[in-house]
Amino acid sequence: MVICIFAKPPVAGRVKTRLAAALGAERAAALARAFLDDTIAAVRALPWAQVALASTEPVPGDVPVLLQGEGDLGERIERVLRNALQLAPSAIAIGADAPALPRRLLEAARDALQRADAVLGPAFDGGFYLLGLRRCPEGLLADLPWSRSDTFVRTLARLRERGLRTELIDPWFDVDRAEDLEQLRGLIEGGAIDAPRTASLLEAFRRISVIIPVLDEERRIGALLAGLRGRGFAEVIVVDGGSRDRTLEIARAACWLRPRVATAPRGRASQMNAGARLATGDVLLFLHADASLPAGAAAYVEGALADPRVIAGAFRTWHVRDDGRRAPWLHLADLRSRYSGLPYGDQAIFVRSEAFWKAGGFPEQPLMEDLELSRRLRRLGRIAIVKSSVRVSGRRFLAHPIRDTLFVNAFPLLYRLGVPAASLARFYRDVR
Repeated sequence: MVICIFAKPPVAGRVKTRLAAALGAERAAALARAFLDDTIAAVRALPWAQVALASTEPVPGDVPVLLQGEGDLGERIERVLRNALQLAPSAIAIGADAPALPRRLLEAARDALQRADAVLGPAFDGGFYLLGLRRCPEGLLADLPWSRSDTFVRTLARLRERGLRTELIDPWFDVDRAEDLEQLRGLIEGGAIDAPRTASLLEAFRRISVIIPVLDEERRIGALLAGLRGRGFAEVIVVDGGSRDRTLEIARAACWLRPRVATAPRGRASQMNAGARLATGDVLLFLHADASLPAGAAAYVEGALADPRVIAGAFRTWHVRDDGRRAPWLHLADLRSRYSGLPYGDQAIFVRSEAFWKAGGFPEQPLMEDLELSRRLRRLGRIAIVKSSVRVSGRRFLAHPIRDTLFVNAFPLLYRLGVPAASLARFYRDVR
């Protein structure tokens, strides 16, 4: 049996373009190379398989190359499989977008081809990650839709229309987006797949320490920490400011990967600075307990900081009700995160560790510590606003809609005009 690995030459700007939007072109290309290396190694480990590289152009190396040739993806897959069937009784096409495809799936495909004419492995995005054939009628994959949610369904129908007895194997996923990379990281860390080149490269990317200041957050902290597991962060540090509920107990039980739970004098600035002193990562990400990061957050951070001129960044915000009901007016609070280049704390500010300390850390003042840090950082370098949103609880605005909408817009202006933070804090009762 020949297993044909479809892959483009890993050239920056030509591969993994959707992933490059988050990571940057150079890192995306490096990952594509690692994906391919791990996929080749996984196929070579199968004693019953021959490996071939289905490429768009000749590639130097010791892996036999089957050129894809011209045409759409269907024509190219069909051409490669037909050529592979000249070398062996059956052939399988896979992509390098699913690095180190689990052995059980490849063996399931082999077993299926002993009973059927074709085997298809559905992908979670509506396409397929594997197609195996024992015979390939002319025009088998002609005029099918590609990169669409119905690609798998249409392909399966086509195989059966052409009289091929077709079996299915378990679904899997391709790594095309930042969210997929997060899933891949989780599988590698959990030992579900073996992809040493990819794992080594991901480890070489910036180590991100997440720092969460908390005060009486027993209802949120457990779910927040569980949601950060396996998402590519080096560590999570919870810093309590004197909670009187079960926040500390829950955090100590839930923390993972270098579990750190610390205490500090009450005040977000004091707590976040304490967490930063404990952090081992070279990037610090400050996350409020009532906010949750978007899928692929680590990749977005890594991509933003791939530009050496960028020293810090933040996400946009998307305020929501805790009960899930719609409250469109809440999104008025999100406008500033889209037009302001000086991020606030609820935007999950991330910063290079050395830049954070060069800026003096968070100023330990009762209010506007986030705005003041942003002002200091902007003097040192660029601040990037990532085009992905942190989901933020609208609890504060729902409790005092008029007051807090006024404060969130007026206080920054007053602070910039020179009104001391301590004076503003006297008007703002819920200072944490």
